[in-house]
Amino acid sequence: MRGANGEPISYTSPIEFLVLDDKSGGTTLPLFTDGDLASRFKKASGGMDDMTIVAATSPKMLASLLKTARGTEDAMSFDRPRVPTRPYAIWPLEYAIQKIEAGELL
Repeated sequence: MRGANGEPISYTSPIEFLVLDDKSGGTTLPLFTDGDLASRFKKASGGMDDMTIVAATSPKMLASLLKTARGTEDAMSFDRPRVPTRPYAIWPLEYAIQKIEAGELL
């Protein structure tokens, strides 16, 4: 794994993901289009000093990351949806994995 700046990250198992609780009791894994945006989110949220921002540099790596999150998250959110009027979009985790593995845009 590499961090948002490209530096290697060593970690011990298990990996813990940042999740956002939704109103229905589910959880969402937030994903960002760039490291700066992720850093600003982390700073604005506060209390996440021990969290590391990780960059997925390929669709294969992103799909692998989402598969690792199975059982912890129900959905994923992305800050750059295809609908221009929305600031973010949320998709069920399995749907997102299928779309990414098929090479389709979310």
